[in-house]
Amino acid sequence: MSRVKVSILMAVYNGQRYLREAVESILNQTFRGFEFIIVDDGSTDTTAAILAGFHDPRLVLLKNETNIGLTKSLNRGLRAARGDFIARMDADDISLPERIEKQVAYFDAHPETGILGSTCVFIDAYNKTGGRKPRPLNDLEIRWASLLKNPFMHPTVMLRRDIMIKNNLAYDEALQAAQDYDLFTRMLNHTRGANLGEPLVKYREHSEDLTTTHREIQLKNHDLIAVRTIREQVPDIAITREQVSMLRALFTGAIEFAPPVSDERLGLAHLYLDLLEAYLQRNARSPHEKTLQRREAVRVAKIIFRMPPERGLVGLIRRLLTIDRLLLWDIACLVTGVMFWKVKQATILGGLHGKEQDSDI
Repeated sequence: MSRVKVSILMAVYNGQRYLREAVESILNQTFRGFEFIIVDDGSTDTTAAILAGFHDPRLVLLKNETNIGLTKSLNRGLRAARGDFIARMDADDISLPERIEKQVAYFDAHPETGILGSTCVFIDAYNKTGGRKPRPLNDLEIRWASLLKNPFMHPTVMLRRDIMIKNNLAYDEALQAAQDYDLFTRMLNHTRGANLGEPLVKYREHSEDLTTTHREIQLKNHDLIAVRTIREQVPDIAITREQVSMLRALFTGAIEFAPPVSDERLGLAHLYLDLLEAYLQRNARSPHEKTLQRREAVRVAKIIFRMPPERGLVGLIRRLLTIDRLLLWDIACLVTGVMFWKVKQATILGGLHGKEQDSDI
């Protein structure tokens, strides 16, 4: 049996609409030394017929007699894998032709890295291209991001299989959602992570992605994983799941199913900076430390100055300036912007009030 360098893993359930294009994007990769494991999770549409229409010896087709779910299907594929590396692929996305070649080259050049993702280009249901979502690139940024969110886009990821085997790592079958975030945070306890800044996948966003119930489960799991990760990586910080939910809502933009944060924004900003300070103390001497510290301080300033609190702002400004004196310019620009917005709002409201008075005369 010939040696396989990469096992590419896809699980699909009723994926007929985009499946052919997704499979072809893998079979047309410039890197040829792979097996492509596809787990059909009990599909009832034409998925099986579409897969049967491909005649490529690199395809390994597995069929679940009943629908057992994504997590268990992925683990079935992992057990069948023979490659040195595991690459994920989703049935509605498109891998760019050089994706696998570039990820293998990075792994060969960076043996210390065990998880490798990339940025991606968003596409809609009709393949119309949208924007790009930046990802943290180096290990310091990835570990920091992992405290509150998944630092990787799941269908862009490639993993070292030997690290997974050595540490008995697989997807947690107790999780219906956020199973990728859970696996990656556990794997980062044993290896380093990286993301390539170049987009290697077209990531599809469409209305079929998530139901409200599934999104609620996803974020609940997410917050529990985040609490665990913070307690493992930054044990000096005492944090609750409710606080994690509010930090997630305020600083990552995922606001669904989170407690209201309007009255606690200043306290959350200080908690976020506490978390950053404790994290950097445990990861000192990284060449990326100052860049991360300044970027996160600017993030805090921008978010808080959108709706400045009535009290306590001066203390936060002083704390931010202890991080980087050059933030004075950024803060001054933010203050000017807030003042301009308030004057403009007052002018508009005043004009409306005047019109109301005129109409009464």
